Amino acid sequence: MVTQRVRQPASLLDLGGRLVGELARLLDQRLELLKAELKQEATDVIKSLRLLAAGAIGASVGVAFLLLALGLWVGDLVGSTPGGLAIVGGGLAMIGGALGLVGARGLGRQRLVPETVRELRRDAEWIQHEV
Repeated sequence: MVTQRVRQPASLLDLGGRLVGELARLLDQRLELLKAELKQEATDVIKSLRLLAAGAIGASVGVAFLLLALGLWVGDLVGSTPGGLAIVGGGLAMIGGALGLVGARGLGRQRLVPETVRELRRDAEWIQHEV
């Protein structure tokens, strides 16, 4: 004799509970993804900053010697070593200020929010409208 099990339709309460459980699991997965993205981005930024710092130190020492030589040369041209160094220093201060302003504007346009944050916001809006 073969017995057949008749499958009972799930109640609305059971379906609601499953939906809430699935949504919680989805949010947990999204948060884990966000943490992984942030950790990876932080690692990449730190690596790049280390290379940038090493390059900046090496370049700064070389540029310092070149600027000293330029200042001494301009000093010989104008007849005053302090005057030549002041002329070169003033020119560098103006160039540095202009570059600093351009860099500050570029940082203002930088996107620092990972893609997962936008997806979490979209999921939250969907949950509010659908549930």
